[in-house]
Amino acid sequence: MRRWALAIGLLLMIAGIFVLSQGVQIITPFAGFLGLVSHVQTERLVIPQTLLTVPASSNAFLPADLRGGVQVKGSLVVGVGQEIGFYVMDEGNFTLWRAGKPSLILLAKPTAISYNFTITPQTTGTYYFVFDNQDTARRVVIFSLSTVEDTTVLSPVIEYAGYLVFALGIVMFAIGARTGKPRPKPEVVPAATPATRVHCRFCGAENATDRLFCEKCGRAQR
Repeated sequence: MRRWALAIGLLLMIAGIFVLSQGVQIITPFAGFLGLVSHVQTERLVIPQTLLTVPASSNAFLPADLRGGVQVKGSLVVGVGQEIGFYVMDEGNFTLWRAGKPSLILLAKPTAISYNFTITPQTTGTYYFVFDNQDTARRVVIFSLSTVEDTTVLSPVIEYAGYLVFALGIVMFAIGARTGKPRPKPEVVPAATPATRVHCRFCGAENATDRLFCEKCGRAQR
């Protein structure tokens, strides 16, 4: 029992120190399995609702700095039910597109009237949202863009898991150390040695040595 308590206590203390040094994110998957993790979506406005006028047979664009792996959602509405071409490109491909060269388009909607979209850029950088008007009349577009980030919220138990595990290890180690101490042996009180008995010098009766008078004849023994 003592060895098990000491070993478990030592392992728990090491685990607590490891979690404190590495951060609780290393146990987040395990915490999620136990239902101690929740996810909250946070929406951040990147381009507020903006009114754009796109000239005839021309284009307009809006740039936005986006983070890789973060979901982006947006919407556009073209005035009076007209349509427009809508494209999303990173900076390098946007430069190629404007120069009339082949380019890689992240999102293409050649004819959009009212359009909601969701994309997730793979890399961090500047992205361009292009509105291409091939008609002989101008277009009016209302556009907005925001990012949606998934925030992990840990239970307080997980946030302080390193301290809790370390403290539990100290308790277990202390129990093991205390269990191993030898218990004090009870003090043995020696039994009283029976008094030596002597004979009365008058009648010969047997008396204890501490008797002043004989138990039989009553005469003084000293």
